[in-house]
Amino acid sequence: MLSTSIKILWALLLVELHIHGGDAGSVKIGGFYGDSGGTIGDEFGTIIRDAINRVKNNRTLIPEPHGMNYFQGDTKPVNAVYTAIEDICDMINAQRPSALIVLGDKCPDCEDLSGVISHGSNPVFGVDVGSFESGSKAFKMYPAPEDMSNFFIDILHYFKWRAFTLLVDSGDAFVNFQGVMSEVKANDWNVTVLAIDPDDVEGTLVKTTTAKSKNILLYCIDESLCKEVLEKGYDMNNENPPMGSLNSKYTWILGNLDLSLPEQFKDQLESTNAYMTYFTMNFTREYQYTIPSAKSSYDSIYSFPMREKLAFDAVLAIGHALGRFVKRKAEQGQTGAAVLPGDTQMLTCPTAVGKASPNDLTEELMNGHGFEGMTGNVAFDENGNRVNYTITIFSGRGDTLRQLRGEWTQNPAYLEDRRGEDWQSPGNLNTTAFRIAKDRKIRIVSIEIPPFVYLREKLIQSNNDEIRLQNYRYKRAESGSSSSGSGFSGSGPIGQYTGNGRYEGYIMELMERIRSVIRGIDFEYEVELVPDGKYGAGSSYSKIWNGMIGEVVRGTADVAAGPITVTASRQSVVDFTLPFMATGIQALTLHTSYVEHGPFRIMYPFTVEVWFLSIFVFFLVALMIWAANRFDPYEWKRATKDGKATEDHTKDFTFSNSLWFCASTLFLQSSDKSPRSNAARCIAAFWYLYVLFMVFLYIVNVQFFITSQTRLNYIKSVADLKAEKTIKYGTTYKGSDSYHVFKKTKSLKSMWHKMNNDHESPYVKDLHEGVDKVRKSNGRFTLLGPSPILRYIASQKPCDVDIAGAYLHRGQYAFAVAKDSPLRDHISSALEALRDNGVLEDLERDWWDLDDRWNRCRNQTIFERDGAYSLFVNDLNSLYYMLTIGIVVSFMVFIAEYVYYNCFGGSEKGHAPSQPKKKKEIKRSKDGGFRPSGNNFNDTRGKIQNDGGARGGDANMWI
Repeated sequence: MLSTSIKILWALLLVELHIHGGDAGSVKIGGFYGDSGGTIGDEFGTIIRDAINRVKNNRTLIPEPHGMNYFQGDTKPVNAVYTAIEDICDMINAQRPSALIVLGDKCPDCEDLSGVISHGSNPVFGVDVGSFESGSKAFKMYPAPEDMSNFFIDILHYFKWRAFTLLVDSGDAFVNFQGVMSEVKANDWNVTVLAIDPDDVEGTLVKTTTAKSKNILLYCIDESLCKEVLEKGYDMNNENPPMGSLNSKYTWILGNLDLSLPEQFKDQLESTNAYMTYFTMNFTREYQYTIPSAKSSYDSIYSFPMREKLAFDAVLAIGHALGRFVKRKAEQGQTGAAVLPGDTQMLTCPTAVGKASPNDLTEELMNGHGFEGMTGNVAFDENGNRVNYTITIFSGRGDTLRQLRGEWTQNPAYLEDRRGEDWQSPGNLNTTAFRIAKDRKIRIVSIEIPPFVYLREKLIQSNNDEIRLQNYRYKRAESGSSSSGSGFSGSGPIGQYTGNGRYEGYIMELMERIRSVIRGIDFEYEVELVPDGKYGAGSSYSKIWNGMIGEVVRGTADVAAGPITVTASRQSVVDFTLPFMATGIQALTLHTSYVEHGPFRIMYPFTVEVWFLSIFVFFLVALMIWAANRFDPYEWKRATKDGKATEDHTKDFTFSNSLWFCASTLFLQSSDKSPRSNAARCIAAFWYLYVLFMVFLYIVNVQFFITSQTRLNYIKSVADLKAEKTIKYGTTYKGSDSYHVFKKTKSLKSMWHKMNNDHESPYVKDLHEGVDKVRKSNGRFTLLGPSPILRYIASQKPCDVDIAGAYLHRGQYAFAVAKDSPLRDHISSALEALRDNGVLEDLERDWWDLDDRWNRCRNQTIFERDGAYSLFVNDLNSLYYMLTIGIVVSFMVFIAEYVYYNCFGGSEKGHAPSQPKKKKEIKRSKDGGFRPSGNNFNDTRGKIQNDGGARGGDANMWI
């Protein structure tokens, strides 16, 4: 018989064992959240219960008789940290859970609530984004802000962003970019921070278009707001006209990890053609959890919001830690119900400021052991930060939106040990598989410039090129070659084109040939046009590259394929393959036969003022000669009165005869009459001198204006072009190859300065505008540009432009790839093989000199081609105009004389012919008397009487 005292002790012990044994089967996990959590049937409660059921069903984690239960705290949100802490501590003291999952929406205005609670009791799990350098001891399911800063810095360096807009939803989101912002100065970044207005998302998207940068980094604490931004952006892009910044001109990085986007919406994002990069943590190689039963309405686990995935993995982390704890106790000889839960209960919050002592479960969570969950590998360090995880990077545009770019790992050494292979990168970011184009499409960016790349629908609509395109299509069909992803559909001349089938041209042909002969890689490719329509130039201030080169530099394209000139500045940021074509700078001018010259261009050697002054001088000299003849005592009129000359001499220098005298000497012809007086002869001498200078100046300069357009065909050097004064020259604006050749080449510096110093801008937006300007300039503007393109333009109808002169500069075209890209060697070896086989030469001949000559300028005759260097009718049309005027005036004078003769008769005085007189010699007397001379007269008309008028002696005269 047992004594009464012993019975009482046994009873108390059984009660204690019963109580303790009952606790052993109910290890508690608490959930504490506010409005976003909602009621007991909310999504978080459901996801946590599903995770607990999964742990219970896996007895390898927690063996019998142990289990897990869930309870929910007060879901009423508060607006003060103190109140939230008080509520949570009261619940911990009352319920004594083993772990607690805390959501930030319990106190939305608090900063990292789980981190604050972790200093009072642990283990606490936070599923929201933490605070930068907060010192939190909570187990952070989301990667620590410090690690995320390193991640974003690596991504920005990889894509080589120099300027971008940081689009955030709150101050907390911006705080988590403090690590990134601290690197702004060191990396020369230009960052514009723009807060999302939840009440006006569309207005925020419009603001992004006002920023100079086309790069946008979107990051939201509230994941739903990020999704709203993308949805609004998609709607705005479909407006007419399109608005916002979600289009092909912009590059987006979606900073939120595992942003839950339905597959249907991803298809819609593809249609925007915006280049997008996004990140996931649920790409695991070993194990993927099935969809929890209560969440089976979801399409897949990929569509779970990130917070729900993290809450699910938090429960699994607790289950794994409990399992390790039970196993450790069993190794120490402690088994059964007595092990749990008392040893794993959360400690009550301390009453004084101090550091909470970790319990056994906290130590198990901090030992670095990991497992595979919805968000990849889950493990924690001694500070509760998540470690040994991997972020998968996807990026692309259109059909390649879901293309795997690479991986970023928090701990490369762990991943190497886990996979048994080397981490092929010096840092945390590895894009090796992407760079070698393994198991993916290569993205090729090009530019629309005939004949390198056409938009096929534009080409087929051109009557001049339709037959050529059909011939090529048949040729390619017969050879059995088809471009990767040609995407041709439709049976009519204009079908619906998709993929690479949208384009035609030399580059498309060349890429298909490269694909057929390339070695070491079997790749598919997709061609897209560069959004900004530029070749590629770097800013002197921000070091940002635009155009095709910028796409390669930022990693949004693998290859830039087009007429890209190899330059030293470009070689500093990208690698070039073996050149596939020679190029150079030449001049495109209006064909001489199409230049409309002024009808009196032959008068251009002198200005209008000079011509009028010359006319004035002409009449003035004639007037002075006439006045001398009339009033000078030594002139013919006086000599007649004195009997020393006939009456006819009096009329030799009337005003009309004086004009004829000036006119005959003007054309360097002799005259049968000369002035007699010294004064008149002096005036005549100066007139001779004036005429001599003016005639020779005119002869020397008139050729310059007659052959002003033809001269360009003989330009052989830079000096020849620089010597041009009347014809301006220019090139395409910033971003073009020609622009930067002139800017960077020393031998062309003088031309560069001349173009920049012209009053009228010599730059055009693009080649199309430049050719149009040449055609409208009437020969006064010459476009300097790449020879292959200008040569092709000159071969097209209406054949009104021509290539003038020799090369001003020589260069080469090549493909551009990223620095150290393996594609360089692959493509170069293929190009070398094509060159050796003559394929490159054949392609160039096909696309520049097609066999169907009837629609090209080369069908001109030999005389038409060679005659381009001769003087045309329109070069000398001013002479023909003047001849026409002379004929008209002559005809009018004839009519006037005819009418006058018939009205007044033809025998009036002055019109009757004079009788010829016998010539007599007149000798000069010794005193200087008058003596006719053959040097001054061709004949002596009339009778000259010797009346002794000669002074100072006898006059010997013969009759």
